[in-house]
Amino acid sequence: MDFRFTEEQEAFRQTIRSFIKRETSRELDRRLEEEGRFPFELVEKMAQTGLLGLPFPEEYGGVGGTVMDFIIAAEELAYGSEAASAIFLGPVFFAGETIYINGSEEQKRKYLPLIAQGKLRGAFALTEPDAGSDASSITTSAVRDGDSYVINGHKTMISGADIADIIMTCTKTDKECSRYEGITIFMVPRTAEGLTIRKMNKLGNNIISTCELFYDNVRVPAENILGGPEALNKGWLQMINNLDIERIMIAALYTAIAQRAYDDALAYAKERKQFGRPISHYQMIQQMLADMLIEIRASRLLTYHAAWLKEQGEFCSLECSIAKIHATEAARKITIDGMQVLGGYGYMMEYDMQRYVRNALLGTIGGGTNQIQRLIIAKLEGMM
Repeated sequence: MDFRFTEEQEAFRQTIRSFIKRETSRELDRRLEEEGRFPFELVEKMAQTGLLGLPFPEEYGGVGGTVMDFIIAAEELAYGSEAASAIFLGPVFFAGETIYINGSEEQKRKYLPLIAQGKLRGAFALTEPDAGSDASSITTSAVRDGDSYVINGHKTMISGADIADIIMTCTKTDKECSRYEGITIFMVPRTAEGLTIRKMNKLGNNIISTCELFYDNVRVPAENILGGPEALNKGWLQMINNLDIERIMIAALYTAIAQRAYDDALAYAKERKQFGRPISHYQMIQQMLADMLIEIRASRLLTYHAAWLKEQGEFCSLECSIAKIHATEAARKITIDGMQVLGGYGYMMEYDMQRYVRNALLGTIGGGTNQIQRLIIAKLEGMM
């Protein structure tokens, strides 16, 4: 097992870093976070780099990147620019990966080139007020009416729905089936009649919105079933297909947040002087920084290992859950410790550390809570 990047991957990393340095800034991230605004002005520029078509084969307008390429991009973008990271996640993961893994051939040819060109974004609507960790208990319904389906229900905590073009909506289409059957995912246009979207206020990660969705007799054609009409009632399996890559991606994102917090804390500790010398000379600060670095390196290795297994086509759900847990919990601790290193300045809004803390708090909740991840580990290891 060799985690060294190839020459092509190193060049790819440098391309991302050059784009971030040229087109983004910390000031832009701060402004977008304060305004709660998506960076539409960067979308076309980012599309020109090829990043938005990274995971898709050339036949669908992409560049044919590997799982590891996807993780490299997720980590580099999250470290360098929240704005660029938001542009990448909306179309490439919430729409692109979902369609590429589960879509029909017609849907792939229709939508993936648009995603690669920066002309299409997506959102994934699963969570409901009474269906979070227990995703199989959704009640949003889709009832057949001629050649269409009529959707009624209520979704909540949906990322980026207000700026998405299509919303992957998980529905119950057969209430007589077992809890893991009878679920169908529909590709619902954001502009569909009867769909109301409301932005929700939250603590951090405000460049990508979180929304509440209300479906009131929203009509969509049967061809909008993800995977085509033949994928009716197969939504649960489609969701499962996405989980591994989602958890690896989350691990990469939060490893990047932790790395950024550590780098800022280290730079500050080298400059800040107390009692006549930089605080980085004091053993207590050195211990904190060393512990931060240990956790980051462990998170990165766990993430890369899971990505490598996924790329080899190996079963890796256990490793994906482990990586997600470790990276998100490490990021939470590291950002808080980073605030401690900065002291009072870490609590000030003009410094980025407080934003890292707020962003890191989401990691243990989103993408399947870490409590649920531990239950998955227990099941896969035969503990239950």
